[in-house]
Amino acid sequence: MLEQMKARAESAGRAAATDAAGRLAERVREAVPGVSVAVEGSAVTLSGRGLLRRWLADPALRWLGGLLR
Repeated sequence: MLEQMKARAESAGRAAATDAAGRLAERVREAVPGVSVAVEGSAVTLSGRGLLRRWLADPALRWLGGLLR
């Protein structure tokens, strides 16, 4: 019984992480033009020309978790 609960909790956690990654990617696309966003499972990858320089100047890129609020 405990194993079933553990499996359901892990499944729910994976689904929530995947959903949050999708929402984050959507909001990054809206808030930060010119940045390419790729989602693979629960991982979000940003890429683009001058991204490091933009990361230093743009607070939205430094604190991506704020876009999920």
